[in-house]
Amino acid sequence: MNERAWRFVLRAVAVAIAIAALIDPAITSSRAVKPVVSVVVVDARDSSVAGRVAGALQKQFTVVRASLASADASVLVGSRLPSNTSDIARPTFAVLGERTGPTVTLDRVEAPTSTPVTARVPVATVAHVTGAEGRTLDVALRVGSLVVDHTTRIVRSNDERLSIPLAFVPTATGAARLRVTASLGALSSADADVAVDVRDTRWAVLFFDPRPSWMSTFVRRAVEQDPRFVVTSRIVTSRNISTDVGQPPGRLDDLAALAVFDAVVVGAPEALSDRDVAGLEAFLRRRGGSVVLLLDRRAPGPYERLLNVASWANDSAGKAETIGSRSAESDSMRAAELAWPSRLPEGANPVASTRNAAARPIVWSSPVGAGRVIVSGALDAWRFRDRSVSSFDRFWQTLVAGAATSAIGPITLTAGETVVVPRERVPVSALVRDAALSTALPTKASANAAFGSDAQRSGVRLWPAVRVGMFRAELRAPAQPGTYRLTVGANGARSDVPILVAADVARPTPESPNLLRAWVASRGGSAIGATDIGALAPRLASSIRPADRRMAWHPMRSAWWILPFALVLAAEWWMRRRRGLL
Repeated sequence: MNERAWRFVLRAVAVAIAIAALIDPAITSSRAVKPVVSVVVVDARDSSVAGRVAGALQKQFTVVRASLASADASVLVGSRLPSNTSDIARPTFAVLGERTGPTVTLDRVEAPTSTPVTARVPVATVAHVTGAEGRTLDVALRVGSLVVDHTTRIVRSNDERLSIPLAFVPTATGAARLRVTASLGALSSADADVAVDVRDTRWAVLFFDPRPSWMSTFVRRAVEQDPRFVVTSRIVTSRNISTDVGQPPGRLDDLAALAVFDAVVVGAPEALSDRDVAGLEAFLRRRGGSVVLLLDRRAPGPYERLLNVASWANDSAGKAETIGSRSAESDSMRAAELAWPSRLPEGANPVASTRNAAARPIVWSSPVGAGRVIVSGALDAWRFRDRSVSSFDRFWQTLVAGAATSAIGPITLTAGETVVVPRERVPVSALVRDAALSTALPTKASANAAFGSDAQRSGVRLWPAVRVGMFRAELRAPAQPGTYRLTVGANGARSDVPILVAADVARPTPESPNLLRAWVASRGGSAIGATDIGALAPRLASSIRPADRRMAWHPMRSAWWILPFALVLAAEWWMRRRRGLL
């Protein structure tokens, strides 16, 4: 082929490349692409470990530093479970965090979902402190920027869990956002939020004494002093004669009359009749209420069938002992005559125990159907009410408030979280009491719901659960921060729960490497230590089976085409110049 032909060929190649670039043809083919792996930091203290994980995976995988439900796999970095698992893809792996120096985390922060205004709201807190023996732990409770409670504890070991009771008294109605902060000075700190709905309501409590009782009298007087309660009472002084306050039911076997009360406090329970005990049992099982039995002497009676206690022990030596609450360390009373079960019934829990080595359960709680019965064996605690050594009034105000709070309302609403970030998924459930506790079968129940702000609400679809009377739904939190309410109606009753949306949400984050290992194993993955990051990529590769994807390929968009285009033009130009052609 002569030189002229070569020039023609080179020119044709250059023109062909230029035309192909203008047309930009697309070629569709099945190609294997890099799997997408989501790297999620579940503890901000392990951010540096997450950077090392991303660097070790980026050659084999497309790494996304956020939770992504559509990813081919997820890698959690930290030693705790994620607060929101809806966007965590399977299979799920974990790289356990590294810990050096003193650290504090909040395992649990709990408060009542609702409370009357001016009530003393207990906030139970459990802090986990490591590597801080001898240091001081500061725990504060805030409402907004205002500190409403504060306490300090000396850490006694390098791995200790501390139960710290806090409290606040709301002064206004509405949803209150509480934040607990635990800190070891500048070394480590942890925060957790909880919401409490403050309402302008009062608990209805019935005091019923089948005979006069000093113990019941002084407990009733303590409760009557508390504005959170509406107290109704009946004291049977002799046959067919009683002293009433309010409009108490004439007898305890009238469930319709008892159903309006959240709790029933019974003095001298050994004097109850069989019909009275049957009425209390119906109140416990079908109303889901609470019954408090105040023993002032140990005697048999029909009431014992509510307790399921095989044998009793007693102490009447005459020396007064301090009986402290398990939930609030500052609440205590004193008594010299004590009675308690030799062995607590199945499912029972101590409420208050003697503060000595024996730690006898003098006040204890046991479930009966949907309700619970609380028994006090502090037979003569009413005699030791000196405020310098006993907080008798506050002890019983707190205990009766807890009993009333635990009573099941006509509709019980439960949200997975009440303080959430924008657009977070929130599981909710609604229990319709009358349907759930009905003895008639079959039972039909229906409920409707709405969610939103006071200005605008939208309907929510509630799906029946397996349990009769239970409904479930999943909400998507609004994008705009604020206070929103879920309202549910059924059988003529209504109930609502607040959901606070905020950008800066903090939650309890208990460290539990063993629980995390079990959780990721259930999702097809495994957990490794921070020193074994090199083993993570092979484990991911063996677990992920990415499917070939049909993709449109534009070959002319490659920058490498500039090189042959320039070469053929240069060669054609050189040949023309050699012949003296322009």
